[in-house]
Amino acid sequence: SLFDVKFLQEAEIKHCRVAMLAVAGSIVQDLVQDPSYAKITGGSKLTAAHDKLISTGTMGQILFWVSFAEVFGTIALFETLEGKRAPG
Repeated sequence: SLFDVKFLQEAEIKHCRVAMLAVAGSIVQDLVQDPSYAKITGGSKLTAAHDKLISTGTMGQILFWVSFAEVFGTIALFETLEGKRAPG
């Protein structure tokens, strides 16, 4: 095959976990209001909060931390491909 099966398993598990976290986050965001978060977004809900965070520049911080996590994910991926750990 074009890709190693372990690589595909690792990618599928990671994408599923990110999707589940995104769904949980969107549900919690609409049900619960954190006062510190409400100060930043002005009480906006899901899509309006996204636009507000873009305009204030806080999405750069999210990009930074996601990139930081990807570095460790890449290290784990190489260990999986070398057979040192199981996918996931």
